[in-house]
Amino acid sequence: MEHHPSKSQNRLQDPSKVDGITQNPLSAWFLGPKAEHADVWAQMLMNIFNDYIHWRRNYFPEDPIIINRTKRRQHEHWFDQLDTELETVLNQLKAHFPFYSPRYIAHMLSEQTLPSVVGYFAGMLYNPNNVTDESASVTVPLELEVGKMVAAMLGYNPETAWAHICSGGTVANIEALWVARTVQFLPFVVQEYCKKHQLEFQIRTPNKARGQTVSILEVPSQTLIALKSNQSVRILRKLAHYLIYEKRQVPEVVLQEINEHVANSLFNVSKRGLFSILNRLSLHPRIYVSESAHYSIKKAANILGYGEDAVVPVPVDTRFRMDVRALRELLLHQKSNEYTACVIAVAGTTEEGAVDPVHRIKFLRDELNREHNRSFWLHVDGAWGGYFRSLFCHPDLAKKETGGMGDVLQSYADKLDVRESFTITHQGKTLSPPIDISWRDPETYGAFLAFPDADSITIDPHKMGYIPYPAGIIAFKQGIVTEHIIQKAQYISEEEGGLHHLDHTPIIHAVGPYILEGSKPGAAAAACYLAHKTIPLETHGHGKIIRTSVLNTRRFAQYLNHHKKLFRYLDEQVFGKQNTSKFPFTFVPVYDPPDTNIVCFVAVPMAWHDDTLVRVDSSLAELNRLNQMIYDRFTIRNKQDTRRSLYSQDFFVSRTRFMVSQYSTKSVSELLKMLKVSKADYKKEGLFVLRSTVMNPWHHQAQLAKKDYLFDFVLSLHEETREIRDLMQSKIM
Repeated sequence: MEHHPSKSQNRLQDPSKVDGITQNPLSAWFLGPKAEHADVWAQMLMNIFNDYIHWRRNYFPEDPIIINRTKRRQHEHWFDQLDTELETVLNQLKAHFPFYSPRYIAHMLSEQTLPSVVGYFAGMLYNPNNVTDESASVTVPLELEVGKMVAAMLGYNPETAWAHICSGGTVANIEALWVARTVQFLPFVVQEYCKKHQLEFQIRTPNKARGQTVSILEVPSQTLIALKSNQSVRILRKLAHYLIYEKRQVPEVVLQEINEHVANSLFNVSKRGLFSILNRLSLHPRIYVSESAHYSIKKAANILGYGEDAVVPVPVDTRFRMDVRALRELLLHQKSNEYTACVIAVAGTTEEGAVDPVHRIKFLRDELNREHNRSFWLHVDGAWGGYFRSLFCHPDLAKKETGGMGDVLQSYADKLDVRESFTITHQGKTLSPPIDISWRDPETYGAFLAFPDADSITIDPHKMGYIPYPAGIIAFKQGIVTEHIIQKAQYISEEEGGLHHLDHTPIIHAVGPYILEGSKPGAAAAACYLAHKTIPLETHGHGKIIRTSVLNTRRFAQYLNHHKKLFRYLDEQVFGKQNTSKFPFTFVPVYDPPDTNIVCFVAVPMAWHDDTLVRVDSSLAELNRLNQMIYDRFTIRNKQDTRRSLYSQDFFVSRTRFMVSQYSTKSVSELLKMLKVSKADYKKEGLFVLRSTVMNPWHHQAQLAKKDYLFDFVLSLHEETREIRDLMQSKIM
C-alpha cells in the first residue's frame, strides 16, 4: 500500500519534537511482533528482579541465613521436578493465541506496553494487597494517582473526582449502578429528617434556576427520586450546612444527629434493601441502555435487586448507536409508578464498537430538567472505547472551547487531523485510485467530548489501555460519593463512615472501604501508573495508539468494500487465471465506517452478470452456514490438535450472532434489507456475523516494511470462502 503524506499527516510524524527527535515513539512502547525489543525487556526485568533480591537481603541485614548451602543441595530433586512441570506448562503455552501479532484481529486482545508489563512484574514480586495502604503503602497511592490521571483524561476534575482500579468492566458497571442507587434515595432520607424535625429545608428541583428553591416537604416522590445527581449527592452536606449556619446549631451535634438518622432511616437502601423502599414508595425502577449493551448491565440489575426486567433495551439506529429519539419516547411515556434508575450510554459496544451519542443524551436530560422537572444519573460504559478520549486531550485545545458546538467539533477535527490517503497495492501493482479515509465524525466527537457530563464512567486499561489483566477502572464525577458507600472494617482502616466534611472531598487512604471488591493486586496499580506516566494520556501520547488503530480499522473496512471490485484479481492470485470462481461472493460490513476499531461483516453469495458481481437470493440458513464455516476456518476452538492447528493458522477472526432477543427487527431492518434476509427468518434463527478487532499497533509500520497484514487477511479470507462456497455448492448439486 502506498501512502500520500501530502494529503494527510503521516502517522509516524509527531508535532511534539525536540531537535527533530520524536519524543513519544510508538514503536518503543511494545515488545514487537518478533520480540525486537527483547534485549531491553530482558534487561529491565532482570534489573527489577535483582533489585528485589537486594531489597530482601538488605532489609534486615542482621537476620540469620535460614536456608544454608547444605539445605539448598537437598532441594535439588524438588527443583528438578518443578523444572520439569514448568517446561510442561511452557510447552502448553506455546498453543496460546498470538495476540501480539498483526495477524490476530479477532477478539479485544493485543500487545501489552513495556511500562505496564515491567510495572506489573515489579508489583507482583512485592505482592501488595491494595485493599488498604496498611498492606500496600506504595501501590495504594499509585492507584489513587492513576485514578486522577484517568479522571483528567475523561474530562473530570481530578481533584474532586473519585476513580479506582477494579478487576474489569463488569465490576465497574456494577459499582456505578450501586453508587447511583445509593445516591438516588438520599433525598428521601433528608425529607424524612425534615419531617421529623419540622424543617422547611429548601432544595433545588431540576426545573429550578440557580437561586430558586422549594421546601423539601412539598416535593413529591416522583420528583424527589429524579433530582439532578449533583443535588442528590450533596443533599446531606447542604442539610448540615443549613442547620449549622442558618439554624445556628452546634456542628458536632448536627453531624452526629445526621449520621445517626442516616443509619436508622427507612430509606437507607444499603441497610433496608431496595425492595423495602420501593414497596414503601410504590415505585418501579427502569434502567435504560441500548440494545447493544454488555451483558454486565443485566448482571448488575440482578445483583442490586432491581431485577433484569428493570433493564429497558433502547432501540439502536443503523450504526448500532442508541436511538435517542426512541429513548426520549420511553422516558416521556413512563408509567406514573415508574422512575429512571439510570441511563447508560455505551462508548464502544462490545460487538460492533459503536459509540452512543452521549452529548444527545445529555441534551435530552437538559430537556427533561427544564420541561418535566426530572433528571437521571448518566453512566457511560466506556470499557472498550474510553481510552479513545486520550486522543482529545490535545495541549493546544482549551478545556472549555468558546463558540457553538459545531465550532468546537470543527476545532478538534482540524487539530487532531485523523485522516489519511492511500492506494490499494499488492506485489507492486496498484489496484485502486487514491482512497481518502478519516475519523472526524461529529457525532462520535460529540460523544467523547460530552464525557464530563456523565456522572460515572467505566474504562478498561486491560483493553485499549494495553495493560495486563486484571485492570478496569470506575470513575465518578463527584468524589464525595465515597461518604455514602463506606463499609467500616477496623482491621484494615480507621476510615469512619458518614458525613464528616462540609466543604471538601474526603481524603482517601484505604481503597477497600469504598469499593465492591476486597483483596486486589497492587501490581495492577503499578502497571497502570508506569504506563500512564511514560505514555501520557493525551493526543501525542496514548492518543497515537488510538489514532493508528482507527485509521487501520477504516482501511480494513475499505478493503472489504473494495473486495467486489478486486474479486477477479484476488481469485487469480490464489487459484490462477484459468480458474475463475463459478460461485462468487463478497463481504459486507454491518455498518460503515466503523465508530472505533471493530469491524463486523457478513460474507454473502454473489453471481456474475455482464462481468459484474450482483447479489443473489439465499436463505438465512445458507448465509449463516457460510459464515459459520468461515469462522471455523479462522479459529482453533474445538480442534483436535490445537498446537498444530494454531501454528498453521495464518489469521484469526471472532464472531457473534445478532438475535431478535437483543436487536429488534426494527433496529436491524436496514441490515436485513441489505442482506436480503426476511424478518421472519431473522426472528427464527438470528444472523451469524464475523467480527474483527483491529487494535494491534503494528499494522502501519508493517506496511512501511512492505507487509500489509490487513490485505493479506482479505486475501486469505477470499481463499477460504471460495473453497467453502465450492464445497457447499457441490453438495447441493
